[in-house]
Amino acid sequence: MNFILPLILILSSIGIFFGYVDPNYKGSGVVVESNLKTYGIKPLQDEYTKYQDAANNSTKVVDNRIRLTDKNNKIKEIDKSKLLKLLPNNIDNVKLILEITDIAAKRNLSLKGISISGSTKTTEAIGPDNTPYGTLNLKFSVNTTYETFLILLNDLETNLRLIDITDIGFSSTDTGFYDFSVSLNTYWLK
Repeated sequence: MNFILPLILILSSIGIFFGYVDPNYKGSGVVVESNLKTYGIKPLQDEYTKYQDAANNSTKVVDNRIRLTDKNNKIKEIDKSKLLKLLPNNIDNVKLILEITDIAAKRNLSLKGISISGSTKTTEAIGPDNTPYGTLNLKFSVNTTYETFLILLNDLETNLRLIDITDIGFSSTDTGFYDFSVSLNTYWLK
């Protein structure tokens, strides 16, 4: 008799543990009403940890956005306009032609045969073009002396717009003037 009561208490505590405490701690997943599940302590702790991580990440994103906004606000408007001229966020063909024509007009030069073509991406590349910038090819010709042409090239080099001269050709005449043909690339952000 002395052994029966403790044995009943031990067996009942084991039964209560496996029948009630453990399923409620782990979560039974039994549908109580329509779409509501009963959750145990362990799944709720895991869910709480996920929400804490998401909240921490969102505060990091907000802090980063505030920091970058402050940096952007510290940039002077003149510097922002220079950056946009260096690498514009869109390509305006007419504005580009006017800009190059104005550079030549400062040296009393007239550009001829201006042509613009799209991207100069080679066909050797395989796959999509994932570059963050676009390329535009501009070709023109000018009739001038060699010295004036060098000054024109220097003016193009010191211009704020990002320009790569890809090809220069010339033909000579008896008058001391040359017909120069220039091909250049300029870039813009996509």
